[in-house]
Amino acid sequence: PKVGRFDYFSPDNDIQTRSALHRDYTGSGYTRGHLAPAADMAFDQKAAEESFYMSNISPQEKYFNQGVWRELEENVRDWARTNRKLFIVTGPVLNQRIIKKIGENRVSVPYLFYKVLLDTTGIEKKAIGFVLQNQKSELPLEVYMVTVDSVEALTHLNFFNPGNKNSIIEALESRMDKSAWPVNAERYKKRITEWNKN
Repeated sequence: PKVGRFDYFSPDNDIQTRSALHRDYTGSGYTRGHLAPAADMAFDQKAAEESFYMSNISPQEKYFNQGVWRELEENVRDWARTNRKLFIVTGPVLNQRIIKKIGENRVSVPYLFYKVLLDTTGIEKKAIGFVLQNQKSELPLEVYMVTVDSVEALTHLNFFNPGNKNSIIEALESRMDKSAWPVNAERYKKRITEWNKN
């Protein structure tokens, strides 16, 4: 059963360096953008509530959040349904350009966000990365597809293969097959005609 949307942003008290606060975003011009999407947590009330911790939130431009980022999230849900198991990592790129800092806690507004996916259990093993600018976009999602290796080089993070011990994962991270990640054309059209305008 799908639980109702929980809509209360709260600080994450488990973050020792302190979590951002809801009010840091107020009047900033930026939305509270989920990293792990709230809709992905609808299977469980506790997971739904925890997706609203401020540690899962990053400042996003309005038409980025409700546009291309939303489209990517919805396509990822499609891919999760059609593949046996997907590993997904997402976040802001904080070692590159920062647009500004907002609120009393000086929350960084990233210029770039990433999402990487790995499928090692399906018949066709595959991986893909995305790097998107924190702004409104009219471009199709395929434009943002990159190798996982290139996202690792950008972020200086190793997502799926610590110590480069697994040669199969290394090979998957180094290549990209866009056809293995079909994008919903109707959803793209909806972004351009509706989500980018409301």
